[in-house]
Amino acid sequence: MAGKLSPSAALKVAELESFSPKVLRLNTLVEQYAVNKSNAEQHTAALRRAADQLKLQLMGVGLDAMSQICGTIALTAARAGNPGAKTRALREFVGNLRFQLDLAIRITIREDDERRAKEEKADAKADSSEPAQ
Repeated sequence: MAGKLSPSAALKVAELESFSPKVLRLNTLVEQYAVNKSNAEQHTAALRRAADQLKLQLMGVGLDAMSQICGTIALTAARAGNPGAKTRALREFVGNLRFQLDLAIRITIREDDERRAKEEKADAKADSSEPAQ
């Protein structure tokens, strides 16, 4: 992080970072599915459940794009088909979700830095335009 964040930006970043362990859990479940060829149904059920829960949580805070990715993960896990292709698709979706989460955090920090710089510039301009007494 570059500098101190405003309280609203710090709250938003903390909220976004709270989803990181849940996304990592999805990644773990996908890798367990990829490794374990026997009893795949158990892993897909856990994966679908975790993806659906995360989908609802993301939707609740207004992160609709990430929520849709979680829905796609749940749908992909539920589909029948080639386990190799399913694994590749699940890995791609989880990677996309991780990227989107990191991007949202970086954007929040950058927007706060830009807002603060703009305010400091306006304050400096106001200070220099005051008449000397």
